[in-house]
Amino acid sequence: MRVDVEFQERYWYPDDGGVVWVSGYHPIDAGGRFLAREALPDELIVSHVAGAVHRPEALASDDAAPGRPLTLRAEPDNPHDPNAVAVLLASGEPVGYVPRDVAPLVGSGWSAVVLRERRDSPRDPRTGLTMLLARDGELELNVR
Repeated sequence: MRVDVEFQERYWYPDDGGVVWVSGYHPIDAGGRFLAREALPDELIVSHVAGAVHRPEALASDDAAPGRPLTLRAEPDNPHDPNAVAVLLASGEPVGYVPRDVAPLVGSGWSAVVLRERRDSPRDPRTGLTMLLARDGELELNVR
């Protein structure tokens, strides 16, 4: 599936306070307007990578950069959550999980790509990732 995106870098001010640097891609419509999560087609989901903050070595990898592919691996034997879906970098290194509320929606055949990265500032290490998940096969970002 090919998804139109635009590159964006900006500071973000979360409701819980603080400042976050966000860099990466944002889905857009045919007219070039940003698409909110609720406006995405049913076969696409935008979500953070849960637990990525606990894997700084994975976040430091070039494979965690926006636009890089991710691998999704179901973990039905996970003792904490039988619906767990691990998120791995292209190198095979684990970086986190599909969030618990999204995991039941993600089955076999879904693909993922790093959409955005979070940092405290442009010079600081990554502190988190946002991914784009697609239901049908391989996912390609079309930068406009």
